[in-house]
Amino acid sequence: MLTGAEVPAFTVSTTPVLTGGQPCSEVTIINKTSGNLAIYDMGYEDDSNMLALGAGESITLRGLTNVAQVSAKAVSAGSVYYRTQFYSFNPSR
Repeated sequence: MLTGAEVPAFTVSTTPVLTGGQPCSEVTIINKTSGNLAIYDMGYEDDSNMLALGAGESITLRGLTNVAQVSAKAVSAGSVYYRTQFYSFNPSR
């Protein structure tokens, strides 16, 4: 499964930004804001658990079961894009 969506920057709270309940095993996040993007895992939204992503950069996070396990906070205007992928090791017969 391959999906994609635009997420407004500035959206973060205790509710994850990347919502929708999409099952996935990895998510690629693209920072199209003019500043840094703070990425958090599993609701740990403090600076000691942050991964900083610079403007124009992207990152792929693996080992997920759902896109809602990741959240992000932008410090400047722009958009945040993401694309999920789901890989299954079950053979199709």
